[in-house]
Order: sequence, then structure tokens, then C-alpha cells
Amino acid sequence: MRDFKSLKVSYKPADGKKRFPGTVVSVRELVNLPIVVKDFEVGIKTEQGEDRCVVSIELNGEPKKYFTNSEEMKNILAQVAEIPDGLPFETVIKTETFGKGRTKYVFS
Repeated sequence: MRDFKSLKVSYKPADGKKRFPGTVVSVRELVNLPIVVKDFEVGIKTEQGEDRCVVSIELNGEPKKYFTNSEEMKNILAQVAEIPDGLPFETVIKTETFGKGRTKYVFS
């Protein structure tokens, strides 16, 4: 008889969206810290709205995730996903001020 691990099956959500381990953190908590971006999923509905992106990261060796609606971040993640071996990648999230004192978060 085979053991469960050898069957290599896992939960496949009906919505087809990926599920990531780790606690949810605010992108503000990640500013100026080295992180590893592991994966992401777009089209996520949250309390803050629809079409959000959840980003799976590693911080100090621990899995975490954050949500973003930044078109810039979503666009960059989509470009990286098209690069062979683009994911995972190391980065530091920085802040940039624009407009009338507004802040955006960018990969550096």
C-alpha cells in the first residue's frame, strides 16, 4: 500500500487561484528590507477591492505575503514571470514620493 506523500496530490481550489503560506504583512513593513519574491497571483478579491495581487515572499527565511493594487508592481511581476527562471528573485522595496505627497512602493 502506498503512503499519502507518494501520491503527490494536493488541494486544487475551484477558483484556480494559488494559495500561499505565511502571514499577511503590510507592504509598509517591508520597506528597505531584503526579501525574496517567490510567486504571485493576480485577480484576487479582497475587502479593499477587486483585481488585487497577492505576492508570496520570504523575509528572514520565513514565508509571508502581501497584497497590492499597484499597477506598476503587477506589471513588473508579470514581466518577471515571462523570463525563464525569473522567479524567485531578491529585491528591496523602496518608497517614492510623487504628486501631492503621495507615496508608491517600488522594487529596487
